[in-house]
Amino acid sequence: MNHNEQVWLLLDSRSYGGIETHVLQLAKSLIKHHIKVEVIFIAGYGTHPMCEIFQREHINYRVLSHGLYSLLSIMYQERPRIVHTHGYKAGIYARLARLLTQTTIVSTFHAGEIVSGKLGFYDAIDRISACLSHALIAVSAPINARIKNQATIVNNFVAIERQGFPGNNIAFVGRLSHEKGPDTFIKLAPFFPHQVFHIYGDGPMLEELKDIASDNVRFHGHQDSMDSHWHKIGLLIMPSRQEGLPMAALEAMAHGIPVCAYNVGALSKLIDRSNGWLIRLGDFKSLRFGIRQWLSSSIKLNFNRSRLARKSVIKGFSDVAAMPMIINCYNKAMVNNHCAHQQIQPKLVEHSHDAH
Repeated sequence: MNHNEQVWLLLDSRSYGGIETHVLQLAKSLIKHHIKVEVIFIAGYGTHPMCEIFQREHINYRVLSHGLYSLLSIMYQERPRIVHTHGYKAGIYARLARLLTQTTIVSTFHAGEIVSGKLGFYDAIDRISACLSHALIAVSAPINARIKNQATIVNNFVAIERQGFPGNNIAFVGRLSHEKGPDTFIKLAPFFPHQVFHIYGDGPMLEELKDIASDNVRFHGHQDSMDSHWHKIGLLIMPSRQEGLPMAALEAMAHGIPVCAYNVGALSKLIDRSNGWLIRLGDFKSLRFGIRQWLSSSIKLNFNRSRLARKSVIKGFSDVAAMPMIINCYNKAMVNNHCAHQQIQPKLVEHSHDAH
């Protein structure tokens, strides 16, 4: 059986969110390692916001028109080296197609929450059929536990690129929903009347937040990508009531932007006193103190904080750390599918990771 050299990243997607961000970072990182990659959407739901980003980043993609039938057809005809699935439906479809095409399947599990209804059905089938993949990846230990600890844990990560100095804006980036705490961010603004507080995101609390916002709050709406905005931001505030390991924090710190956050989820793995502010949940006074400290710090101190923020991401949450593990999973999957002779040998690209 002749396989082409590509890795396919397969997903079912209607909008831009955490899984989509992960797929984008993975595609960029595979390209950096000179591994051919194509993103495959198993269905189209109108113009997808990622398409413009993929075009700008020169990432190949396509949208299938007939779901499982189309996937089965192209897998059989084109014989990709690996199909790497992301999300419930993509995993289920690829495993079904694999039974007829003998394609090597790797599946990443992103979601740890308990869901119900139609999503709950897909979630259950996804977990039950996980054994049909040749290798499994989970983005956290709790998610791995839900699939009986069968997976290799690879943290969410971002592709590291050369960056300049951060900006001066104070910002919130994320969904405007209760668990993310945008109302807390809004309440901080009146304490700093000479600073502008910027909100990037949309969600169910938008109108409520506009009603209580002071004059120094600016709403920028939903962003398909923050790439054109990170350079304006100097401090990211993350007053989440619930959290995992948010991509916004990883992206910010990869750009040398320190984060002032409540200590929820896995943020303690990323933030410490040297590179930002990690604050007890609900301690509003300490959030204010973190902002004051950032505003009053010397250029030298903020420069060092920025450097250490970026260094923390590079060490444990970057493509530099994640890609060797992912490529190892690819090769393990091919061995499990009796394709050991086709193992991937990436060409490592040397990049400077000095933030400034």
